[in-house]
Amino acid sequence: MNTELAIQNDLGMSLAEAIGVANMGGETKSVSLPRVNLTHNGIMGSIEVNGKSVKTEVVPLGAYKITLSEDNVVYSVRPNIRIFAVRQQWSKWNSNEEIMMKTVMSTDLKGDLKDNMGTFNLGRPSGYIQDWDSVDDKTKDLIRTIKRKKIVFGMLTANDCTDEEGNPADAITDPIPFVFEVSPSSTKALDTAINTLKRKNILPIQYTFILGADEGKLPNGNSYAIMTLEGGDLVDLTSEDQDNLKNFMEYIEYQNSYILQQWDEKNQETISGEDADVVAEFVNVEEAD
Repeated sequence: MNTELAIQNDLGMSLAEAIGVANMGGETKSVSLPRVNLTHNGIMGSIEVNGKSVKTEVVPLGAYKITLSEDNVVYSVRPNIRIFAVRQQWSKWNSNEEIMMKTVMSTDLKGDLKDNMGTFNLGRPSGYIQDWDSVDDKTKDLIRTIKRKKIVFGMLTANDCTDEEGNPADAITDPIPFVFEVSPSSTKALDTAINTLKRKNILPIQYTFILGADEGKLPNGNSYAIMTLEGGDLVDLTSEDQDNLKNFMEYIEYQNSYILQQWDEKNQETISGEDADVVAEFVNVEEAD
């Protein structure tokens, strides 16, 4: 369609490449987006029954937490989304320093991705490991601690919003942008939904999904939520979609540039004094020009 062609020309890439699904196999510093999180535990509260306060689950497991701002959080069981972009990232929580270690976001995880620790892939070997048994135990332990994360960017509406006490909240009727870090347990559902569209030559940006959740069980008996995506409707692309897509691309670029800056800072520490002087001379020459 004409709008799709216009977006291609403006971005210098195909729409599928921009969205990040062309070759699917499978925190912000000063720029923020509303964040979506799938809740794995219900929220308990109290309701009044026949004049008595009864403790019950007021926000169910599998509800979606929508953080609109620091002091404005709502929950929805069935939000409606359009997916504008999908990126992938290696990540690991460092409990000693209490920071999230992560790589830049990319459309796939096949190459060596710089991370905010000054290394590549958080130390994880790149590429597919054909012979797992040949990998030493230390590397195996490292690989197990590093998570593959899929990050979804899109527009969201929700008509069934509540607060954390289960009270009705204002519906989100006008689409808002969002970012959603999909947990590994829900990645398969996301891939299946997008690949189903691809077989029909439909891009996610041209379609709506209704988010839901199934309940899974851990070996210890505890429950957790698994995202589901229910098919919605086809939508026509508009010029506003082009603006939103450009904004998402700029957001991703900003986030990646911040990680690359941290990578550079940590690697500068390994440069010798003589090399540092050479680099400084080049910088001075460029500034003089």
